[in-house]
Amino acid sequence: MKKNVLVIAGLAVLSTNAFASKARMEALGQSSTRGSEYLSDSRNIFRNPALLNQTKNYIVTEWGTSAAADSTTAPRAEGGFFREMGSFNYGLYLGNNSDKSEANFMDQDNALDLFLSGDMGVQWGAKLHYANAKDESGAFNKKNSAFGLGLGLISGEAEGYLNLDLADKSEGGAAAADQWKLKPSYIVGGSYKWSSVTFFASYEARKYDTTISSTTTTKKSSEIVVGAGRVHEINPTARVLTDAKLSLVDDTNITATGKTKTTSLPVTLGFEADATSWLVVRGNVHQNVFLGETKNVSGKKTTTPNSTTVDAGATLNFGKLKVDGSVGTTGTTGTAASKTG
Repeated sequence: MKKNVLVIAGLAVLSTNAFASKARMEALGQSSTRGSEYLSDSRNIFRNPALLNQTKNYIVTEWGTSAAADSTTAPRAEGGFFREMGSFNYGLYLGNNSDKSEANFMDQDNALDLFLSGDMGVQWGAKLHYANAKDESGAFNKKNSAFGLGLGLISGEAEGYLNLDLADKSEGGAAAADQWKLKPSYIVGGSYKWSSVTFFASYEARKYDTTISSTTTTKKSSEIVVGAGRVHEINPTARVLTDAKLSLVDDTNITATGKTKTTSLPVTLGFEADATSWLVVRGNVHQNVFLGETKNVSGKKTTTPNSTTVDAGATLNFGKLKVDGSVGTTGTTGTAASKTG
């Protein structure tokens, strides 16, 4: 099981459905990193910063530890504030580090995100991401530096976004000469709301070099996502959500000429209801349907096991203060640490 807790303190009047929460996104089967393509939540600004025009004037704090990495057993503390200033909106967010899976290398730490948005008939937004850290206490020095840029536009029912990782480099691993270097990588996507259904698509590409003991390995990955989501208002206090996403992932070790392909079609069924004026409850069930398998470098296929997950959560409303939390089942590996947030 996992538990998340989040506190939101409003800087201006917030409506009862104004949420800003990793915990809420997870409880509804959405991404805690980039938010949702069709559900309104201020977490979505990490996907499209132009959405800051629609969610502003608040402070959010995610409770957790001081660890650079984010995990169930040690959630990472992070948070920030967002404010309206005339015809513009701006924000400062702390601790939104990007985790790496390469062992021995320093992860991003003490990350800083700066937001700016406005509306000139077409809503626009921009985000700058910066991180810089070093450790000189060991036998040799370690350091990491990273820089990224996010851009977004909204026009009517259509939106588009581009997030660029321009640089991310870690020096010093198991030895002083070891190095991990991300080459310019990106995710580009968009959505369009037609009637009550939002159709969305995205393409993500990443490539990096790892140098260990003077041997360099180059790896790259890509993911194509195409999907649709819908929020059905049962009444003014209850909502049912459904979505389906076709995901095609390629992980390639260029140096060793090996490729792994994963195909999945996860479906999410969820709900959210205002139980009282001070309590909102939510939950979802999520599972691959028809598609859900991985083909390894030898061409052999394996069905993704135990893809069914169930999450639940709630928000306690105290005027302008909201306390948000979630509880969920474990992920596909069946271990407590297999879900993050």
